[in-house]
Amino acid sequence: MQTNPVVIDIYHGDPVLDFAKVKAFGIVGVIHKASQGGAVVDQSYASRRKLALAAGLKWGAYHFFDFTASPQAQAGHFLSVADADRDTLVALDWENVGSREPSAALAKAFLEAIEAKLGRKAVIYSGNVAKEQIAGRDAYFGAHRLWLCQYGAVAKAQASWSAPWLWQNNGDSFGPGPHAIPGIAGLCDNNTIVPPMTVERLLAEWAT
Repeated sequence: MQTNPVVIDIYHGDPVLDFAKVKAFGIVGVIHKASQGGAVVDQSYASRRKLALAAGLKWGAYHFFDFTASPQAQAGHFLSVADADRDTLVALDWENVGSREPSAALAKAFLEAIEAKLGRKAVIYSGNVAKEQIAGRDAYFGAHRLWLCQYGAVAKAQASWSAPWLWQNNGDSFGPGPHAIPGIAGLCDNNTIVPPMTVERLLAEWAT
């Protein structure tokens, strides 16, 4: 099984030293926080996008969904910040917000708004929330690529997916490691793939 990290996900709180070193380590893509809720903007997004692309890395943007605005308003805010071109991966970060879990209905409304605007589906980043909020196999959610959050040695996706498209198996100090990536100071969330996914396929499907 592929265990080496191939993608990192970061936000403004992760100190970037050198994207060239990130790429040299074997990382092929960066997914960066763009926005949260209805108004929050990650101020490092735009400048780091230019640096990552210049280093030859794929670029992606994610939105942290919360309860501060409607799904449609949050989707609009995200797209205004992400400025997603045809090569930019877009993702919904669907996880706990404090002690609350956004419902499947809220997630679906956000995803529908993204698809209506871009003409393509967003990637879904989720772990326990998707497992708890989606009942059984759901064709709508299953039609989206899953970026699974599951720290440990085994990827366990919700029943709507046979396997994750991307697997975040290391977050901060959790998971089997590595917890640090050259070119990024401190701990760094990183992601691998699960067969039959390959790095070549990941790159080909990056922003589809």
